[in-house]
Amino acid sequence: MPREVTAELLDQLLTDLSRCFRHPARLYLVGGTSLLLTEIKSSTLDVDLDFTVDPNHHDEWIDCVRHTSRNLGIPVEHASPAHFIPLPIAASERHRFIKRYGQIELFHFDFYAVALSKLHRGNQKDFADVLAMVETKLIDPSQLRNEFEEVLRAIKNRDFSTAPDAFQRNFALFERQLREP
Repeated sequence: MPREVTAELLDQLLTDLSRCFRHPARLYLVGGTSLLLTEIKSSTLDVDLDFTVDPNHHDEWIDCVRHTSRNLGIPVEHASPAHFIPLPIAASERHRFIKRYGQIELFHFDFYAVALSKLHRGNQKDFADVLAMVETKLIDPSQLRNEFEEVLRAIKNRDFSTAPDAFQRNFALFERQLREP
């Protein structure tokens, strides 16, 4: 049975993962997993992350993630905002370094891309996360609006799988919630 993931359990997962995988890797925490380390959330149900590893070590990486995940009873998902929306142009410049675990470098995925992917999905829990990101100053609402407009243009021009109208409605709803006392 999967267990609730806390910051301490996430640290254990990453420590064990660095013992198993002894090659350079970059991990990007996404969504609720990232928000654990900003103390916006106290727990999450799974670990969402994106990664880059040398293609020669990819299979070993996957084996280590599976092994470590199974040993600790923590679901780990390969997730990226790029799976849902086009990323803002500056997203890769805004990943925030957190810590090294052996040869693994850990980063927060760009908070603006994370916020936009949550708003794109549009459920109330995701809206609450983005509101908390604004309240704790992880993101600035006016910058989020600029990033939204850039991503929306990209969706309209290139992405057949995403409905721009639904994304616009979700963002407008979020902005109304932001203005409420």
